[in-house]
This record gives sequence, structure tokens and C-alpha cells, in this order.
Amino acid sequence: MTAPRSAAPLRVAFLHLGRDGGGVPRYGRILAEGASADSSIEVVDIDAGGRDAGLGALRRAAGEAGTADLIQLQWKLTDWGSGWRGVARLGWFLFWARRPVVATLHDVYAPNRRRGRWLGPDAWALRLLGWRARRLVVHADEERRRLGGMVRTGKVRVVPHFVEGRPPLPDPAEARRQLGLAGRRVVTLLGFITERKGHRLLLDALPLLAPDVSVVVAGSPIAGRDFRRRELETQAAELGVTDRVLFTGFVGDDMLSRVLAATEVAACPFKDLSASGSLSTWISAGTRIVASDLPAIREYDNLSRGAINRFAPRTAKALAAALAAALADAATHPGPDPKIQHLAAELTLPRIVARYANVWREAAAGR
Repeated sequence: MTAPRSAAPLRVAFLHLGRDGGGVPRYGRILAEGASADSSIEVVDIDAGGRDAGLGALRRAAGEAGTADLIQLQWKLTDWGSGWRGVARLGWFLFWARRPVVATLHDVYAPNRRRGRWLGPDAWALRLLGWRARRLVVHADEERRRLGGMVRTGKVRVVPHFVEGRPPLPDPAEARRQLGLAGRRVVTLLGFITERKGHRLLLDALPLLAPDVSVVVAGSPIAGRDFRRRELETQAAELGVTDRVLFTGFVGDDMLSRVLAATEVAACPFKDLSASGSLSTWISAGTRIVASDLPAIREYDNLSRGAINRFAPRTAKALAAALAAALADAATHPGPDPKIQHLAAELTLPRIVARYANVWREAAAGR
């Protein structure tokens, strides 16, 4: 009797586009790498270039993707080009693409005004994707709620942000020494310096913490917005905590390992939250996390209850109290936080790829 033939691998074309070193293009490449480790998936990597890539590059990319069963792309307007130019480039790619499309949506925020749901380039792009893509992926139920009325909710699937595997970190004491923070207790806010991240609130909380606590601002402003760092430096001076704040600037791999090792508590006092790569980085390191009590943060309780310490209201006093409690716990129980480690195990790349694979098969089958 002849053994049944195994099903052919699902052929997924990954479109890579955007700023070199940017978080969203990096997400796409890591996802593609994880998918390539699954024997039931065949990955076709298609590099269309940076955010300024011409239409010719996008047309060639659409042609290359024609050999696949479906196309997986990442959507963030700035990675496709600024404003309406980005929407136009997306429209042309979708016109040229001849395979089903699955689009992962990044930075899904509720519009500030009602007209933002209809008139802005972000809104038009979402509606275009909602019409053309067979499936839309978001990272939290809160993000799916924000899309209500803009796309067909039946097309939306929730797949949490993956957590990368991480090699052993350096010795914490040595890492602090190399950062000039020997003998200090370290609280870090990681990622680009933007208004939503809550840097100002963290600096306001610092004078309320013990004198041996230092804050590390690990990251640089978005290109062209250097004034954000200058504003924080001015604020630190006005609060009298300049000697307790370290600005690292751009964080490369070596600096990241050093910062993760040196940090006892990660601060995530976000004003608003879409999926956060920096939060996933802290989870990968097993670091204690203090975060604003936001709906998307609460969703992590479904995977590991109480793993992330939430604070409310969003004030300097409440943040300082939560940080002090987490620092005390770190002193009593040094090393990685077991609850965060459990959360990381639930969000490993193979687990997330398996959830994506279900979405891809739905899309390929036209269901």
C-alpha cells in the first residue's frame, strides 16, 4: 500500500520594506526567520528596499510574490513613505499583487478626532487594506476594538507580539559599572523618545524615589526630533536629578545587553499603547515591569496573571509607589521574575508562528 503523500508546504512571500533598523521591518524579518523553521511553511523573502523605494521596486516585489500562496506584509505608514505618498505606494502594490494578502498592522491607535477615522492618510490606508487584504493581524483585542467601524471585523485576527529568545546577559554588577552606575539601583525606559512613552512622567517620579535610584533613558529620539531629548535634559535639570539620569542615545546590540543586565525594574509609563517591541524585549529578559494600567497591558493577564505590575492613576506619585515596590521585590528576590519568565514562555516565536500559520492557511484557502 502506498503511503499518503504529505501536503506541500504553504508558500508565504514576506514583503520587507521600510527604514533599515526600524522596529517594524525587524519584526517582519524575525517572523520570516521563525516561519522558515516550520517544515510546513516555505518562506519567500522579498526585499523591496527602504521607505523611499520606487514604484518599480514595488512592482517587481509584487511579481516575485506571484509564485507564493499568499503575501505577508507589515503595515506602518512611515515605512511605506510619509503621508499620502505612503498610501499611494500601498495602493499600487496591492493593485499589482496577484496573491491573497495578510497584513500585520502596527501602531494601531484610536484617532484623536472623529474626522481622523475618515480623512487622514492612516484611515484611508486601513480602509484600503480592509478592502483588499484577506486577513488583518493585530496584536491585542484592544487594537481590534479600535478598528471597529473602519474594517470588517471578521477579517481581523489577534496574534500577540512574539518574544525573542535571548542569550545569557552579562553580570549585572559589571554591567552597571560599565554604564557608570556602580552601586545604584536602576530603572530603565527603553525605546525611541516619544511623547507616548511617558519619559516626562518617569522623570517627575524620580525625586520621589530613594536617592540611590537612577533612571536610564535607553534610546534616541526619532530622526529630526532631537528636541525631545533636550526637553528631557532640561526637565531633569529643573528637578535637580541630572546626576541620576543616564541618556544612552542609540542602543545597539552590545549596549542593549548591558542595559538589560543592569536594569532591576523596567518602566513602561505609556500614555497609550499599541504593540510594544520594547515591552517584548523586557519580557524576553525576565525583567520586572511596571506599566500604566491600559487595556492592552491587562490582556497579558490572560497569559500570566499578575506578571506585569500596573499602576493607576497615571501620576508621578502612583508611578513612584509602584517602582519602589518592584525595586524592593528585586532586592528581596534577585534575578529574573518567574511570572515574567512564564509570560515569555507563552509568547515564544514558534508559538506565535503557529498562530500566524493558522491565519495564513485561512487566507490561502479563501475562508
